[in-house]
Amino acid sequence: MRARAYQLWYQSVFYIYLLTQHVGSVSFNFNFKDKNAVTEIKFEGDAHFGDLYANNLDRISLTGDAQAGTNIHYSEGRASYNQAVPLWDKQTGEVTNFTSRFSFLIQNITPSGYGDGLAFFLSPYPSQIPVDGDESCLGLCSKSIYPATKDQIIAIEFDTFLNDGIDPSSIDPTDCHIGIDVNSIKSNNYTLIRNSLFLGVRMTAQIEYNSWQKLLSVLLWHDANPTTNFSVNAPVDIRLLPTVSAVGFSASTGGGVELHHIFSWSFNSTLENKKTSKWPPLSALIIGVIVGGVIIVLSSVGILVFYLIRNGVIKIAREIEVIGSIDFEFENMRGPRRFPYSDLADATDGFSENNKLGEGGFGSVYRGVLKDENIRVAVKKTSKESKQGEKEYKSEVKTISQLRHRNLVQLIGWCHDHGEFLLVYELMNNGSLDRHLYSKGSLLTWSMRHSIALGLGSALLYLHQECEQCVVHRDIKPSNVMLDSSFNVKLGDFGLARFTDHSQDIETTIAAGTKGYMAPECFLGIANPSHLCKTPLGIRANPIPSRSLADPVPHPVTPPDQLRPASPAPPSLAGPSPGRSAAPAPPPPSRSAPNSPSSSKP
Repeated sequence: MRARAYQLWYQSVFYIYLLTQHVGSVSFNFNFKDKNAVTEIKFEGDAHFGDLYANNLDRISLTGDAQAGTNIHYSEGRASYNQAVPLWDKQTGEVTNFTSRFSFLIQNITPSGYGDGLAFFLSPYPSQIPVDGDESCLGLCSKSIYPATKDQIIAIEFDTFLNDGIDPSSIDPTDCHIGIDVNSIKSNNYTLIRNSLFLGVRMTAQIEYNSWQKLLSVLLWHDANPTTNFSVNAPVDIRLLPTVSAVGFSASTGGGVELHHIFSWSFNSTLENKKTSKWPPLSALIIGVIVGGVIIVLSSVGILVFYLIRNGVIKIAREIEVIGSIDFEFENMRGPRRFPYSDLADATDGFSENNKLGEGGFGSVYRGVLKDENIRVAVKKTSKESKQGEKEYKSEVKTISQLRHRNLVQLIGWCHDHGEFLLVYELMNNGSLDRHLYSKGSLLTWSMRHSIALGLGSALLYLHQECEQCVVHRDIKPSNVMLDSSFNVKLGDFGLARFTDHSQDIETTIAAGTKGYMAPECFLGIANPSHLCKTPLGIRANPIPSRSLADPVPHPVTPPDQLRPASPAPPSLAGPSPGRSAAPAPPPPSRSAPNSPSSSKP
């Protein structure tokens, strides 16, 4: 009994210790249309909320505004996140990866006499704006030690004024540039940009740091025309900064004047921010005294802790582990972005039944509108309780984020919070192809059917031959073929997709896909990648020209996965005999998971 009591006490202390820890990487997404976001921002110098010059309250301004009572000439300001951001761990040596994206505008008030620019910076926490840091200093350093800085600092500058001896030389003295600065405002590397492509144009910048490569990279593009883009990168060891850092923006003006606005800002890092327990170290004597006291109330404490563990702690720990592993896999992807769960819940009216578009084995699909961007989307909500759901979620995000084609559904973003996996796609107004093929209320014209067949073939040609690696979809069927408002075809659902070399066959020890649409090779062990998609393509395309010559219009047909043979007969892989057509395989329409053996036999 005494041994059991000691065991319960040690378990109690361990889990109480866990509850005193605060663990989590830094992640935020601010849209400054929301005034509440400003409460997370520290303003220094002339920086302030809104643009009183034009009476706009949807941004933060970094330099002076005459309407706000601050001087617009020789102005400097900073706006930074009001909490410390961990960059590296001194004990373990672990260094963070991070990604930051922000939308901004540098607006020159007059055609000439503009300057000097803005910068994204990391510096010791808390941020402290330098004295006399206007003009070419960009609010990063003081003129007394120009161009060096007093503190360690890493910055990406968006410089609009050429300073001889400091900024990169250019044939055109009016050229702007983006540069990467380390402990100086003289850039280690830079890219020149014509001022007509930089000033007065709303732009978005994405900054990424890869700790393994020790590489800081910047991508800049026009919001109205993303094909107009610029990039620069440089090797940087982020450990030259303290273990925790301030992160934010700075800007300055001189004799020339321009306005510096930030509209939105997101930041995601991978290093956990650990705040250990505030309890002081205990000597052995104090521990002995506490042990004696705890034993007295051991029964009640043990029961309480047992229920806490049973109902909460294990579940939370498991969720943190799953989310952390997925974040690590997705951290370096470009294109689709992570959405906060609250944004998707708001877009779909709390996943209202009125917005539900459909439901399947994976979960449900909801119609929604991203209110900040005013974009109509379809949100695929997969239950996290299924282990297979998590695997297909990760596979779909990693696969489709690398693909770009007019006949593939575009993945806009993803989310794996609150115990669910959510995928955000462009909304297909005409739904899936099966609604039109197998429904009496919706018929496709012959030109539509011809266009659908060509579009699906184009998508497969891209996946099998035009990608750097061959992509095998493995689940082509009408419900995964989507139609937009103009009945253009878009292939979706890449949860079972696999990458393989073009010259390599796939070992199919376990069949995957939807029965009734699977290639016979799936059951033989090895198959050419393209055959795995060509067979279901043929089965899917078969009902498209479904009519006799006397029929005035096409008519609905029975789905292949619901067909049944007239009499039992052994299946044959040799194909149909001359003059007769082969019926698709008869198994019921259930999806075979890659991790579970299939019961189908060739």
